[in-house]
Amino acid sequence: MKHKRFLSFLTVVLAAALFSASAFAAGSYQDKDLPLGSSSEVLMVGEIEPTLMSVTIPSYVPFHISRSVEGENKVISPRVTILSHSGVPVNVDVAYTTVNLNGLKGTTWSDGQNVGENQIAIGFQPETLSNQLPTTLGQTKWLQANSPQYLNLTSLNPYGSSTLYVVGTLGAAVPEDSSFTVTPIFVVSKA
Repeated sequence: MKHKRFLSFLTVVLAAALFSASAFAAGSYQDKDLPLGSSSEVLMVGEIEPTLMSVTIPSYVPFHISRSVEGENKVISPRVTILSHSGVPVNVDVAYTTVNLNGLKGTTWSDGQNVGENQIAIGFQPETLSNQLPTTLGQTKWLQANSPQYLNLTSLNPYGSSTLYVVGTLGAAVPEDSSFTVTPIFVVSKA
């Protein structure tokens, strides 16, 4: 019997302590009047929310390159649409590009539009006219083969998108009816 009373008493004491602690905590966040010339502390609590960066980039882009294509751009490619699912502005950069020209015997890479007889060059260009391949190479951002590079392809607003095309050119002696691969490493960072 004494044991039962003691447990009841202990329960009442714990409930009262808990109530007074929560009343004190609630009271500490209330407004209070300050007389002129006095001072007071204000507790400010901030929380840092993590920034989520998410961008969708196609993982496979087939393209064709041919000397018979009219204009400076000798590449036919699909639209490469990059979508941002981020709540903050982001940059999409190329950090490194692996190029494999084993299928094009005697062919080397060029880091720009001026190619030699046995050279090939590939890059990205933003879409300027809706659903139309670029014909010139004027705004091309050229990929450098097998070496680190910092190449900003596009900057995206929160939840924005950008459309690019693969563009390029080739020299007169580059073998036809062969294939090669270009694999850029994309890096997404906060703008």
